[in-house]
Amino acid sequence: MTETMKAAPAASDGARDFDFLVGRWKVHNRRLRERLRGSTEWDEFAATNVSRPLPGGLGNQDEYRTDHWPGFIGMALRLFDPATKRWAIYWADSVRGILEPPVFGGFRDGTGMFEGVDTFEGRPIRVRFIWSRVHTGAPRWEQAFSDDDGRTWETNWTMDFARAESAVPPAASPAAEPEFEVIELRRYTTVAGGREPFARYFESYFPEAFEQLGAIAFGQFFERGNREGFTWLRGFRDLDARAVVNGAFYYGPLWREHKATMNGLLVDSDNVLLLRPLRPGSGVSVLPAVDPVRETNGAGGVVVAQILAGQPGRIDELARRAEMTFATYRAAGAREAGVLVTLDARNNFPQLPVREDGPYLVWLGIVPDERAFEENLLPRLKQAVPVLTATGLVNGAPELLMLDPTPRSRLRWRTD
Repeated sequence: MTETMKAAPAASDGARDFDFLVGRWKVHNRRLRERLRGSTEWDEFAATNVSRPLPGGLGNQDEYRTDHWPGFIGMALRLFDPATKRWAIYWADSVRGILEPPVFGGFRDGTGMFEGVDTFEGRPIRVRFIWSRVHTGAPRWEQAFSDDDGRTWETNWTMDFARAESAVPPAASPAAEPEFEVIELRRYTTVAGGREPFARYFESYFPEAFEQLGAIAFGQFFERGNREGFTWLRGFRDLDARAVVNGAFYYGPLWREHKATMNGLLVDSDNVLLLRPLRPGSGVSVLPAVDPVRETNGAGGVVVAQILAGQPGRIDELARRAEMTFATYRAAGAREAGVLVTLDARNNFPQLPVREDGPYLVWLGIVPDERAFEENLLPRLKQAVPVLTATGLVNGAPELLMLDPTPRSRLRWRTD
């Protein structure tokens, strides 16, 4: 994928065929009471399902829960074989406690067909899974058994999936809860003349959508010195929530409606740092949304991000040495909005690439206006460069992003 807000198309070899399933779902089940006995009586019950990608593009994993059987938990494990271009799907649950024999197969024309061998009540059978409606937002899974080597099949279980209303438990107020532990610093390049339209579309549709899913758009900005530079910060409660929220958003109806417009305004969005707070309390500030009545001029102030490339294994040492420098920024009147470091974890939503270089230390700050920036903060930032590089812990010159908040950016200068 070449840009951030684009749900990647399925890879031609089939490795992303199950991307549609990532996220949190409500599941309506119909299960035949007796199997391979000519029964026509069905049980209907509810369940939940959470699907997460596995590291490195290996496949994905489902966590299935229902109270139909008290305490029941099931797990589907799907692994893609790049040599054969086939999927193997395994199942285990809290009743049997074993990994059942797999079914194998793949997708064709939007329908997935998977078959394998097993035993049922002591006799050999064939098992078939079918996935259908996978691009409708309401996929269906069904299971069938055959005891005559596939000549006839009896469907014994169907599941109809619907996106859960919230990808993570709802929050009354993001600002009142523990800080967001996973942070993306996303730097986009738009087409010539496309930055302002992109920002207007973005602010019209997406900040509230992320918040309702349990994530947050901390703020969005125009990058100075780069007419096509649009930067924004997004936060998730934890790494697991990142995969769940992104799955719900990028395979949901809002993005499906607007992705062509948004993607058409972007040249690149792979310049993304995956970060975490340096220490408890140093995460990105979650400010109230812009008040359209009182803040009629929109978000104000100047936001600064200083990015230091550190040495592997020594990023904490760099942070300790840099703290005295950061104190001079605060003394110059800057409000510290976050101190972040690279999150040492695999990208658990590989449809959205992140940078794998680093590690990085990122300082975020805000000043009220241009004068405060030019006369107070900027001189300190320039003076800090030789001090930081003299530590021997910084690779290359520190990078400075000077960012102007877009009209609805939460991260901005506030007087109250």
